[in-house]
Amino acid sequence: MLRPFVHTRVITPIFTRPKVLFRNPFIMASQHYSSVASLVTGELEAPQIDDRKYRVITLPNKLEALLISDPEADKASAALNVNVGAFADPDELPGLAHFCEHLLFMGTEKYPSENDYNQYLSEHSGYSNAYTSSDETNYFFEVSHEYLEGALDRFAQFFIGPLFNPGGKDREIRAVDSENKKNLQNDLYRMYQLDKSLSNPEHPFHKFSTGNLETLDTVPKSKGIDVRQELLKFHAEHYSANIMKLAVLGRESLDELEKWVEEKFHPIRNTNRQPPRYSTKPLLKEHMGKLIRAKPVMDSKHLMLHFPIPDQRQLYESRPGAYYSHLIGHEGKGSLLQYLKELSLANGLSSATDHICHGSAEMLIDIDLTDKGLENYEQVMEIVFQYLNMLAAELPQQWIYDELRDHNEMAFRFQQKRSSSSTTSSLVSIMQRPELPRNRLLSHYLYRQYRSDLIAEFSQYLSPENFRAFLVGRSLTGLDKKERWYGTEYNVSEIGEQLINRLKSAKADPAKLHLPPHNEFLPSNFDVDKKDIDIKDRLKHPHIIKKTDQMVIWHKKDDTFWIPKAEIHLGLHIPATYKSCADSVKSTLLIAVINDALVEFAYDAEMAGLKYDVSVIKGGVGITVGGFNHKLTVLLERILEKIRNFKVDPNRFELIKEKHQRHYRNFGYTVPYSLIGAYTHYLLSESSWSVPEKAKELESIQLADVEATLPEMLRQMQIEILAFGNIGKQEALNVGDLAAKYLKSDNLPVDQRGLLRSYLLPPKSAHYYEVELEDKENVNSAIEYFLQVGSATDFDLKARLDLFVQIAVEPAFNQLRTKEQLGYVVFSSVRSTRTTLGYRVLVQSERTTDYLESRIDAFLVGLGKMLDNMPEKEFQSYVQAAVAKKLEKVKNLREEGDRYWMRIQSGYYNFVQHEKDAELIRQLSKKDIVDFFNKYISPTSPDRTKLVVHIRSQCSPKQSLHNLVACSVVNVATSLDRSLDIEVDDIRKAIADSTEGEEGTLSETLDKVKKHLHETYPDHTDLCNKVASVAAETVESQINGDTRKKYPEGIKIEDGTAYKETLQLSEHPQPVVDLDTYWDAGSKL
Repeated sequence: MLRPFVHTRVITPIFTRPKVLFRNPFIMASQHYSSVASLVTGELEAPQIDDRKYRVITLPNKLEALLISDPEADKASAALNVNVGAFADPDELPGLAHFCEHLLFMGTEKYPSENDYNQYLSEHSGYSNAYTSSDETNYFFEVSHEYLEGALDRFAQFFIGPLFNPGGKDREIRAVDSENKKNLQNDLYRMYQLDKSLSNPEHPFHKFSTGNLETLDTVPKSKGIDVRQELLKFHAEHYSANIMKLAVLGRESLDELEKWVEEKFHPIRNTNRQPPRYSTKPLLKEHMGKLIRAKPVMDSKHLMLHFPIPDQRQLYESRPGAYYSHLIGHEGKGSLLQYLKELSLANGLSSATDHICHGSAEMLIDIDLTDKGLENYEQVMEIVFQYLNMLAAELPQQWIYDELRDHNEMAFRFQQKRSSSSTTSSLVSIMQRPELPRNRLLSHYLYRQYRSDLIAEFSQYLSPENFRAFLVGRSLTGLDKKERWYGTEYNVSEIGEQLINRLKSAKADPAKLHLPPHNEFLPSNFDVDKKDIDIKDRLKHPHIIKKTDQMVIWHKKDDTFWIPKAEIHLGLHIPATYKSCADSVKSTLLIAVINDALVEFAYDAEMAGLKYDVSVIKGGVGITVGGFNHKLTVLLERILEKIRNFKVDPNRFELIKEKHQRHYRNFGYTVPYSLIGAYTHYLLSESSWSVPEKAKELESIQLADVEATLPEMLRQMQIEILAFGNIGKQEALNVGDLAAKYLKSDNLPVDQRGLLRSYLLPPKSAHYYEVELEDKENVNSAIEYFLQVGSATDFDLKARLDLFVQIAVEPAFNQLRTKEQLGYVVFSSVRSTRTTLGYRVLVQSERTTDYLESRIDAFLVGLGKMLDNMPEKEFQSYVQAAVAKKLEKVKNLREEGDRYWMRIQSGYYNFVQHEKDAELIRQLSKKDIVDFFNKYISPTSPDRTKLVVHIRSQCSPKQSLHNLVACSVVNVATSLDRSLDIEVDDIRKAIADSTEGEEGTLSETLDKVKKHLHETYPDHTDLCNKVASVAAETVESQINGDTRKKYPEGIKIEDGTAYKETLQLSEHPQPVVDLDTYWDAGSKL
């Protein structure tokens, strides 16, 4: 619960008419620039394995750009970061910076159509995104490498000539408001805003930064503030080239990239804006010594200690704050967490330094409390200060610093590529740090200088006089205040001199709290047996090197990345984990208790560049270890040994059981769109149970039940292993020996392996399932509209589905979110179950789910017309985009290994299916997709198979008559004739202007709408009359509840378990080729 994410906007293309140009009067005509960039540096400290070339330049307008030439990149990218964010919001317009970020996507002077930028990206297998934080706004995109120049030209115009069209502004206010409502019941956002609201009101940290309808529309209107004029002013004042950082990554040479950057970005104005600096601090002395008690939405219990510290970014070479964060957050022997767990006071702990703004930061300690910990929070505080006081008394230890240094140097030396957009968007943020030498942009996190004086000095900030505490729990009482923006109940009191004095004198028991031991997992051997392998000789899949009744071992030596890392996956196929709901819950609980015990050495493993995962998977248990291969099998053996000899700690069992009970209780308080998939999975998957079913079973499970589960799990299993990376054949066989040693069991017949299936919905049917959202304060409902298409192994049908979804994603977003403004969360995609495929549309909204279903049906009708009329050239662009997505190269070793493991675990072993899919998609015609749509997707098809899950809010706001009429007019116009490109907000405004805000009757409102339509579209009189007439019928239908009479459509599922008993199961997954073809036949390695 340290911090929420920054405000993020996911962008997909939208289709609207070109707009009238609305120029920014605050921006003077562009000057003529001498387009000659100056070189900052041509050499960057780069990872040993990095084959990219870098150059940093500064344009004459003072914009700094990082150029990255990567001849192997299949996706190009650019990102631009402006050193302005929510802290720059005018006091009377909270959320303006975030709102500005939304609007830059909605048309520019050079490319006035709202859809141009995103349409270009979508047609070329790309996407875009942006986020607003306190002091930064970050925009980025990714596109197929051949189309970088066109994307750059469109992107640059955001910062040269954005339109801020009035219609787009009014519409996007509601998108921002919906985004805010999405987070209102999210405890991360609630606690973060509470922290801010109780800070120094003279510092912008105090502000509300997301924005909503009240702050960006209602209140400004009441005060006579023109929000569009304020947006124009904000952009003109703050979007100055000298505080912008740009990164461009492409296949082109550095010289070519530099030429494009100079041509396209030099017109951005430079007003010599000063970077944001603040004369006061967010937390002052009077804010210290306070206990803030707060009530969360979910059943969670936390104690959070906040210590104001100096800005650590200036100390990037020595990083004293990171030294303390490492020790406080350690989870091994002698650690703070281990002692708190031993006393049954806590389940988890995290620690981090958090940068607030230039000059200010915080050290945060967040403790996940047990019930006992919440009741005894003062004891928890004392133990924290026992540890902090112990660290202050200890002299700084260079060996600890050296281990941190070695960890980061290893990570940097062998750092692999990420996605292009992740690379550029992160680098432009780093470029905003003026203290960093430009040649260290990639290596900024390295420890370079041990400064014992700075480490010792840092301890003074972790004192009892310099913190405030947040105690969070649903059982807290006496919370007499309510935070303004999120409504969090809280109370503020003094920690008290008596407790402060106890904290000052708190002394650690050296047997319980002490520095960690040296890290046993740190590797020292980084050898890689690299050989020259022609690309055509690289293996496309792993091979079987051992096969017995109990075990299959797959192996592939890395022949692409050549780094000293490997991945080892073990899939334990265990029927005892899924025979019943009780078995499933007991297995999950057992693995949770085992993971709790593994924490003792997990932290050291992570600090040595290793990772592991032990989890319940479909049909059994999965164990994964990965990272530097030198000590990888040491970690694996420690895990297997712990599992084989595991004894359940009764105290930890009770606490983890209680934690799982809380998890089940909290399920219904999750935001609707993120939990709806669990219901769909439950209805479609074999051996899958609902949360209420699992919660009921958990109540009766006792210690003895879980103790008996482990031997039952180990009694009979089949083991499948993948060893991939810098690991030889013999080493892979040794992994099998380790597994056989610790996982001794009876053989499991192949036909009893846990390759679970999916349920087949009745052909040509429609069913729906309804759930009431438990959170009574959440105004959002959600719907998942699923159409089952066919088998996962019908590859021809799968190709059609993939291409259809590539085409449908943008229109779905455009119609349901942008035009109809149903909600902030709108997306569509392929839904793959275990053995079937389908198409889904998901919407979260304040509107009723019946209405959402009706609008999805209407969208699909319109989509059918769009497909019929799609030009061949546009269709082929979607084909190319879908093919490019299939053939996108893996970026690193982990991605490649995960792909292989996913294919193995599926039971299909279709390692090169992506290549076959691409070839099938290339052969598809427009008629193929139209026929596919008409059979499987169209609402008028007699053959389609439909399942809709509704999650209904208990407090959906009543829709105003004006809103019902405006939405209906747009919906009807869209369905009848797209030549009337009507905006919802245009209709709302016309109604509001003519009625002075009073609702009036339906007849009066429709008369006003009809008048507006005739004035706006004088050449379409008959069409305007028809739109008004059909809209009137639609609104009357909604008012009379006729939508509810037709929707939900189909047969209601009263009981999910009983419903599944009526369904047929699919076939078990089978290999798509004979596994004997994968036997190791030797390789070039």
